[in-house]
Amino acid sequence: AAYRRRIFESEETKILTRDYILAAARKHGIAVSAIGFGTDHCHIFTTACKNFSPAKVAQLLKGFSSFMMRKHHKILFRNQLWGDKFWTSGYFYRTVGAVNSKTVKRYVAQTQEKHWKVNSHAQRNLFEFRAS
Repeated sequence: AAYRRRIFESEETKILTRDYILAAARKHGIAVSAIGFGTDHCHIFTTACKNFSPAKVAQLLKGFSSFMMRKHHKILFRNQLWGDKFWTSGYFYRTVGAVNSKTVKRYVAQTQEKHWKVNSHAQRNLFEFRAS
């Protein structure tokens, strides 16, 4: 989320953001295997997105979810943003080889350990999706 504010402490904000990310992914044929939220950021694990560069995937998922959240649900987080930005302009991507439930859970646990110690009240959320 923009400027690393605790926008995802709200369960409703997490669920709505997740649903918009999934809608954008579905529209563009991008398979999402998991989405994990911290209080101020989101991890999206994608597979089967070989038609797009990592930058384009970030643009498609972040752009649509930001637009929809700001258009329809701004009241949920309007005090958490500076300006009109929902996401920061950057992104980070890394290839991790075979992604499965165990890999994703281990990655989230390892990368979030410091974050969860600082924010002990935060819930660890990982939404997993199976290919249908």
